[in-house]
Amino acid sequence: MRKFIGVLSILALVMAATPAMAGGGQSNLSEARRATARFHEVSHAENAGYGSTLSTLGCFENPGVGGMGVHYVNGGFLEDGLAVADEPEALVYEMGSDGKLKLVALEYLVPITDENFDDPPMLFGRHFHKHPVLPFWILHTWIWEPNPDGMFADWNPNVALCPDGVPVFGS
Repeated sequence: MRKFIGVLSILALVMAATPAMAGGGQSNLSEARRATARFHEVSHAENAGYGSTLSTLGCFENPGVGGMGVHYVNGGFLEDGLAVADEPEALVYEMGSDGKLKLVALEYLVPITDENFDDPPMLFGRHFHKHPVLPFWILHTWIWEPNPDGMFADWNPNVALCPDGVPVFGS
């Protein structure tokens, strides 16, 4: 029994000194959730330095695949070139037909540079992928709205498409 407890103690020390997964894992998802819970209230996001991209990029949707919504971006986090679990570069809000915003996801963005062009960042044990149009490595994380296509899919069929009259990305 004493030998078993000794092995457990060593194992506990090793696990405490080792990240849950390369680039983070479940513990980092919990950190992200804790750090962004206050942003369900858009005014809290704005007070923390996030600004809407609705007037510049529009609302994001992919009819037949799913919605994404309106992004609120923190320029300071975007400029640092780092992917940090509790500092997402963008907050993703579903826009209701009444214009009301509901926090549904986080988006992590890292500018693509010559140095990282072939070396995608990693967070939550997942590699980022290149945005199809913008010069960024991206990773969506649907921690506030379940996504049947997976937590890290780009589009979410559970998220409504953009309301009529709202500018849509790419149009």
